Amino acid sequence: MKYKLYQFCYIQNKVVPVEDVIRERYARDLFIQDEMEPTRNPLNPKEIYTSKSKLRAAYRAAGVVEVGDAYERGYVPDRESGATERKLVAKLKEQMIDRYRNG
Repeated sequence: MKYKLYQFCYIQNKVVPVEDVIRERYARDLFIQDEMEPTRNPLNPKEIYTSKSKLRAAYRAAGVVEVGDAYERGYVPDRESGATERKLVAKLKEQMIDRYRNG
């Protein structure tokens, strides 16, 4: 005999099989997973890791700094920081004008 789990779905407002429960967000989506595809350590090709934290620990132990591929995809730090500052200044100006008009 095979058992089936049921759970109350607040969105559908009824009891349904667990697989059919509609959730706005799954708990597993709220966490960054540590597991990854088997990856060979570029510093020591004999080592293969499936854990991000263990691979990064090996990098730290070797004194290596891990850098992503953002620069290869066109990331420019000055342009990005300038955009953030411009957005902040625009938002502050908007708030000041709103306070002056409604004030």
